[in-house]
Amino acid sequence: MVNLEYSNIRIGRSEHSKELVVSGEIINKSDRAYSTVGLRIVLFVKNLSIASFVVLVNGISIGATKTFEKNVEDLEYDSIGKDITRYEVFVESAY
Repeated sequence: MVNLEYSNIRIGRSEHSKELVVSGEIINKSDRAYSTVGLRIVLFVKNLSIASFVVLVNGISIGATKTFEKNVEDLEYDSIGKDITRYEVFVESAY
């Protein structure tokens, strides 16, 4: 059974551009290792979904914690970042 947890999810501005960046950690609490996990992240302003994308995290062994970071190329942090009210994260695939 896939048993993955997410923590320290942060929404911020890229250091090198105006793009929005989503980063965080994934913890493998399963009884098996995964070569790749695809995380679907959905960003919302109130109840309106403004972005949905997949982050691939490679090489997650049993008990390991891995960091991830994704630049959301179509969104500028100064334009929309402060308006984001919530996010959802779920596993789209794991193998």
